[in-house]
Amino acid sequence: MNDKSFSKWLDALGKAWISRNPIAASDLCSKNVIYFEDPFLSPLQGREAVKKIWLDVPTTQKDVKFSYKIISISEDFGIAEWDASFTRIPANTEAELKGIYLVKLDNNGLCTEFHQWWNSKSE
Repeated sequence: MNDKSFSKWLDALGKAWISRNPIAASDLCSKNVIYFEDPFLSPLQGREAVKKIWLDVPTTQKDVKFSYKIISISEDFGIAEWDASFTRIPANTEAELKGIYLVKLDNNGLCTEFHQWWNSKSE
């Protein structure tokens, strides 16, 4: 993995989230991706499982904003700090999140392993 491939992947993930496009988000993953949505739960297995969790986004979030900063890249993994905000549907309340991604990409730029840790700002 290198800075260019990781940035390209993060940009595409941000675009998928902002446009609330579950198919675009899941298409960033390999067919056999291991996807840790929550460190306390078993990982999701496969692109279809990832798509299922992203299907919630268009009905629960709007006005999404996303940014990131790459912290570290090795041959195997990239680590990025990210920030996101959106309006919750239907409550019409604001959410602000900050987190860390640890991502492994294959030679085609698809995610084969995904870990995230995040927290939200209390209002």
